[in-house]
Amino acid sequence: MGMEKVDTIKIAGAFGTHVDREKALIMGLFPDCEIEMIESVGNAAGDGCRAALLNKDKREEANWVSRNVEYIELTVEGDFQNEFMEAMQIPHMTDEFPHLAGVVPEKILNQ
Repeated sequence: MGMEKVDTIKIAGAFGTHVDREKALIMGLFPDCEIEMIESVGNAAGDGCRAALLNKDKREEANWVSRNVEYIELTVEGDFQNEFMEAMQIPHMTDEFPHLAGVVPEKILNQ
């Protein structure tokens, strides 16, 4: 997608409310970033519904977004299988996690 790194990660719902950010980052659940940049946003679906019900402009925006979403079938992407297998290792097989230095033992972080 042409992105070098993720600036902020927002997690919605009960999962986002209860996830241990450090452990999730160690597991490789999120791309490497500063732990402070992983945010819980609560009930984002409910907030979006409320905004669409109470604000005509937001309703029109939601309608536009729903008609312009691009579906991507990952299983037919050429490198999906390799990317998936690399991501199965904890931490990630090939991605670096410099923000975990000092949190995870060096021998595990740089396998």
